[in-house]
Amino acid sequence: MQIAYTSPIGLEVSKGDWEGAEWTITGNARKERTIKEFDSAYEFEEFIQEKINCKAIVFDSEYCQFFAYAKTKARAVKFAKDIEKYFDKVRETMNKLL
Repeated sequence: MQIAYTSPIGLEVSKGDWEGAEWTITGNARKERTIKEFDSAYEFEEFIQEKINCKAIVFDSEYCQFFAYAKTKARAVKFAKDIEKYFDKVRETMNKLL
């Protein structure tokens, strides 16, 4: 498996090692980076779908692990970084309020 990107949020982008594999974004969101505790990967997925541009992303999460797929490495990495940026802004806003 070829890892293309490791996100501080707890997600990893990698290329599958089977024929026809797409790029996978998978992992578990870390509360210290997201501020919010998600009860399951399904809850995280639903939250992400509301907040992040998910064009060209296909979701396939399981209860205990987030899974999403993109056709290209660039789109998968951008998606992971978009999630990071969203939560960075949330933390920044919360810090300003304290």
